[in-house]
Amino acid sequence: MIECFHEVDPIHLSFSHVGMTDQYFRSIIIHAHPNPVLEQLHTSARQHFEIVTNHTFVPHLSLLYSHLEPHNKKLLMESIAIGSPLSVTIKEAVLVETNGGLDQWQEVFRIPLS
Repeated sequence: MIECFHEVDPIHLSFSHVGMTDQYFRSIIIHAHPNPVLEQLHTSARQHFEIVTNHTFVPHLSLLYSHLEPHNKKLLMESIAIGSPLSVTIKEAVLVETNGGLDQWQEVFRIPLS
């Protein structure tokens, strides 16, 4: 077992608000509240797999993958009613190599959280 995932309990995430970006895979998202355990796992996994990136870690739940125009995306985003509190429990971690198109994505590593 990879040491950064050794004996990690399932992670409880709660979400704060709906947002949108100009990125296809983050078109409309729900932002997660900060979670120190998730932050540490992210850092440990990046170190273990030697992943170097300038991208900011943005824990979220994607609601829509799309290239919608910003105006249409904003209308859709504003129509989403989120129950409060919204939360999930993460019971498995999956690392996916996302180079290329969707048909080229490959699962690298999967581990259940104990």
